Amino acid sequence: MRVSAQQYAQTLYDLTDGKSKPEIEKAIADFARHMEKERKLKLAGKVIEHFGKIYNEKNGIVEAEVVTAEKISGEMEKKVKKYIEKKYPPHRRTSSAGEVILKNIIDPSIKGGMVLKVGDEILDGSIAGRLGELKKILSN
Repeated sequence: MRVSAQQYAQTLYDLTDGKSKPEIEKAIADFARHMEKERKLKLAGKVIEHFGKIYNEKNGIVEAEVVTAEKISGEMEKKVKKYIEKKYPPHRRTSSAGEVILKNIIDPSIKGGMVLKVGDEILDGSIAGRLGELKKILSN
């Protein structure tokens, strides 16, 4: 049977969930030795990526990127986080995210506004994006 990176990540999460730091360290070391023995270390990057997604989902954490032409202010960061908390609840049972981790990426080519990336969803409120939409409309 072939085990996917997603399955390895879920197993690692199950082995470490609710454990003390020494127990987690031992579980990770044992897990890494098992992957090495099974010749699956090439999956390590994907396992870590999936583990992060599982951990975030289980702990109510939403990771997002906001692309802006300039660094966003503290006030704007608070507003964006509040928006994300309401729009992207990590569980259907809750009405908001427990924690939002926001990464600000500076890209002067967007001219102004912002592009918000949460998971697979992209909300483009950039000036460059709006100009592109206008150009499409005008060329038809």
